[in-house]
Amino acid sequence: MAKGHPKSSRRVSGQKKGAEPDDAFVAGVLEFTNWAKANQTTLAIFGVVLAVIIIGVISYSSQRERQLQQAGIQLEQIQVSVGVGDPDGAKVGLSQFLEQFGNTPYAGEAALLLGQLYLESAQPDLALRALERVDIAPGDPLGAQALTLQARAQEMTGSLAEAEETYLQIADGAPMAFERTAARASAARVRALRGNPSGAAELYREILEEMEATDPDRGLYEMRLAEAEAAARG
Repeated sequence: MAKGHPKSSRRVSGQKKGAEPDDAFVAGVLEFTNWAKANQTTLAIFGVVLAVIIIGVISYSSQRERQLQQAGIQLEQIQVSVGVGDPDGAKVGLSQFLEQFGNTPYAGEAALLLGQLYLESAQPDLALRALERVDIAPGDPLGAQALTLQARAQEMTGSLAEAEETYLQIADGAPMAFERTAARASAARVRALRGNPSGAAELYREILEEMEATDPDRGLYEMRLAEAEAAARG
């Protein structure tokens, strides 16, 4: 009989320990229930605010989606007007497009097209202004195109030092080899125009160092290098 007492004692003790988490959970539920009853107004206000936020997020997402669809359709229509030979109408349309959809992913493409149209009509100042209307970083997919357009506009305005710097910026950051080659070649041409043939020769050497031995354009740049070195010797 005496040997059975420890077992009974352990069983009772285990039951108490197992009950403690349940008691704590019930006590927590009761405490929250009492708090909720005492703060019904606060909970109601919180619920209304949360509902307003959720509705606002859904509404904004839907509105943004409609805006992007509208921007894509409108830009396609403007591109068609360029294709049918109405550059003046396209300029007006693109300018209005940037006013309305300047905060969409289509803005960069629209600014590039507008700048190109201004450049083709010998209006480099307006081309530069068009590019300034959007923020296109050099590393963006349209970065090299935007910088090339900017450099060409700078050349047309006579800002040769700025144009050379812009071309070199492209050469330093363009992801594609042909883009770097074209940028260095343009920078070399500008250096020659600025009376710096030795600097031009340096850039042609950089082009040849990066170019494959079997590249069909290698002979062209070897000839330009020879011309620049001859001009540097005087």
